[in-house]
Amino acid sequence: MPSRRASKKILGVWTGIAVALIVLGFAGTSSGGAEPDILYDYSFGIGSTVIYAILVAITLALAAGLGKPIHAAGIKRFAWKWVGIAIGLIILVLIVGQVLEPVLHAGEEQGLEPTEWRPDRAGAFVLNAIVVSTVVPFAEELFFRGVGVPAWLPFGPLTAIVVTAFAFGLGHGILAALPVLVPFGLVQAWVRWRSDSVWPGTIAHGFYNGAALVVVYLTLTA
Repeated sequence: MPSRRASKKILGVWTGIAVALIVLGFAGTSSGGAEPDILYDYSFGIGSTVIYAILVAITLALAAGLGKPIHAAGIKRFAWKWVGIAIGLIILVLIVGQVLEPVLHAGEEQGLEPTEWRPDRAGAFVLNAIVVSTVVPFAEELFFRGVGVPAWLPFGPLTAIVVTAFAFGLGHGILAALPVLVPFGLVQAWVRWRSDSVWPGTIAHGFYNGAALVVVYLTLTA
């Protein structure tokens, strides 16, 4: 078990990084956000992989302050029922997101959805879809839930779940998306706490991102 002083230090560093991610998120959206056809650009997937790999490395370094890095970050065995529970709850969030989209226009503010289908850039679209459905969910779950939840647990499960959920939502820099992102974060943090593993949430997060991209593809090719 880490000392109380070490735990406070890890919590402080995690919070500092979370605040930096929030600032960067809003800075990105205020400058115009991503290009509409960014999913057709190979550099998006490659650049995202590098950036999120750095986040994973930093997260594991933080986890080392909480105990054995892999174990402390929640990279361990889990009961498959939690994957089903997480996906079921995420589906509800996805439905709510689709219902609110015509009002909030969160997808438009994020700027990731292409305006038309480009068969000549299908390869880049597939690569980026894989990155968004695997690399991104793993890195975000590892930081916000894998280490974030246990770092805040000394203040109680409710605090850990709520704080990490809002940090995750604000980190995307899209206020209009908070009604979807915060519930998403609440679900994921709760599953992380109850399952004691980061994998159920990662799988559900990947499902969420992948489903959203499938919807984008079907919409563009309809």
